Amino acid sequence: MSIDDMTLGEIRRHLHHLVALADTSERPRPTAINGPDHPMPGQEWVIVEDVASRVPHTWWIRTAEDVDGRAVPTIYLSTPESMAPGQDFDCVRTSDARRVALAILAACDRADHLAAGITRLEDHRPTNP
Repeated sequence: MSIDDMTLGEIRRHLHHLVALADTSERPRPTAINGPDHPMPGQEWVIVEDVASRVPHTWWIRTAEDVDGRAVPTIYLSTPESMAPGQDFDCVRTSDARRVALAILAACDRADHLAAGITRLEDHRPTNP
């Protein structure tokens, strides 16, 4: 189907899908790189949620490195609901963090497709029948 045969709504849905794909295709760069003098040396990503609130909802994700600069197979996560956001971290194994991250991406894809009115066969196939 060419773009000449598409309705404006179909074009919008297609563009919305392409933008959603573009938003998740490249890994974000770290917000900061904490040096060896930092209590948690390594890379850090800070994500501020786009919500209307007096208090910003901020997530901190860190890797920690040992004295030789090697990262351990865990990440450290501080959520907006932490007792001391940005200071109170939960340790998560990288294998578990990847499964959570992929599930979040899958849920985002599903929500975007529903909002755009696009149905996909894989959205109706649970892994555990």
